[in-house]
Amino acid sequence: MDRRDILAERPLESGRGFMPGVSINPSRVLFTAGLTGRNPDGNLVAGGMGPQARRTFERLQAILSRAEARFDNVIKQLVYVTDIDAYNASGRAERAKFFGTRPASTGLVVRRLADPNMLIEVELVVDLGGSAAGKPLLDKYNVENHGGDFYQGVIVNGGRLLYLAGQVANNPDGSVAGVGDWRRQAEKVYENIGHVLRAAGATPASVVKETTWVLSIDSWRQHGPAVRRALYKTDFPASTLVEIPGLARPEFLVEIEVIAAIA
Repeated sequence: MDRRDILAERPLESGRGFMPGVSINPSRVLFTAGLTGRNPDGNLVAGGMGPQARRTFERLQAILSRAEARFDNVIKQLVYVTDIDAYNASGRAERAKFFGTRPASTGLVVRRLADPNMLIEVELVVDLGGSAAGKPLLDKYNVENHGGDFYQGVIVNGGRLLYLAGQVANNPDGSVAGVGDWRRQAEKVYENIGHVLRAAGATPASVVKETTWVLSIDSWRQHGPAVRRALYKTDFPASTLVEIPGLARPEFLVEIEVIAAIA
């Protein structure tokens, strides 16, 4: 793996548990979905932040193992928590048990995760190394029978990565479509995503990672999934869904960011 840790050698940075930047020249990359502290039966582990964090990283470890990777191959992690004090008190120590090499890291406090009792959700980007020759561009897989409309891991073998800006329910003239209407905003957001994908020579099946920010998970679940399925059919990306208190304009109900792979 051609990895370069970007560190300015300042005392503050040297003492942190993550790298400010990680530079790689990858041939194969794994994107994981956001994982949480669920047991195999679908229920959350008991005991609060510490056990939920430990279970989250155990589940991520299974996704890495399926791709013949380890936590030392992780180049970027994104941690969502609903209680930063609890994470600092017990979750951070559980995370440290899994990592040797420090990845680049971002931590965000959000209003809610998919289940109101979830305290932590983590997604990873992983450099797999090795040659992409002879491999399909995309390898989408699950390690658990979770029943959701997403894959837990997506491997990109070569190709180019396309990063889309977060898409909202903007009309071409800048006005907001469907003010107060969750379904109409979902339709417009995915319509805008489709326009950008086509302009880059990609399709919905090219999407490897999707992050959805909503003002209400309950409202999104009533109106968004049907629109999402119409776009992806059954070829879903790895995905993360979080509830936040606001977006760039008060009229926006949802914003979605995707990463796609193009041969």
